[in-house]
Amino acid sequence: MRTTSVLAILALAVAATGVAAAQTNPLVPYTARAFTPAHSDLARSAGVPAQLANKEYVEALARIVYYWGYPAIDVMTRTSQWELMKDGPGAVVGVFPGGPVNTSGCLSDYMSPTQRMVVTPNNDTIYMSGFADLGREPVVVQTPTNAPKGHYWTIQMADVFTNVIHQIGSAAGTPGGKHLPVGPGWNGQKPDGFIDVLQMPTNVAWAQLRGTHTGSQS
Repeated sequence: MRTTSVLAILALAVAATGVAAAQTNPLVPYTARAFTPAHSDLARSAGVPAQLANKEYVEALARIVYYWGYPAIDVMTRTSQWELMKDGPGAVVGVFPGGPVNTSGCLSDYMSPTQRMVVTPNNDTIYMSGFADLGREPVVVQTPTNAPKGHYWTIQMADVFTNVIHQIGSAAGTPGGKHLPVGPGWNGQKPDGFIDVLQMPTNVAWAQLRGTHTGSQS
């Protein structure tokens, strides 16, 4: 999924909304009237110019397309950290964990309540985050083989639309070790020593980790 394609879809939906509204505007330039070729002289037109689409329908369609495309646009803007953090992982703008392409960053303390980069319904977990470009190459996610008593960790792998495709970790009951997230076009074999191949439906993927003590409230 490329940002340009989603933006183009959104632009077309918004433009269509404008066309539907313009058909009833007598001040519309003549070129726009090409979208309503029917006129009162045509048989069975009842003297009513044809419309490209019902205005309410176009508005509803534009709203659906917007809701569908917004998560992908939001995720793709966050991949700007690949350049911002090219010297190594850390805290993006000093707040949110991140890193270069296919690299994650982890905070060493709780996330600040002032950050607005992502919703944080709980404030008692340690966060890790990283964005992968699986179109370049698969990435390796190496997880703990055991969790200390009273602690847990969990990693969710989301696609470009923020759909959670894989959930791994002690909280999910999956074994620790090396996992291999791959893009939709990858057709290789699982390398030796890996727990599993995590097939993703989009080349851009978001890995998010949370870890805490089970005695905490979250």
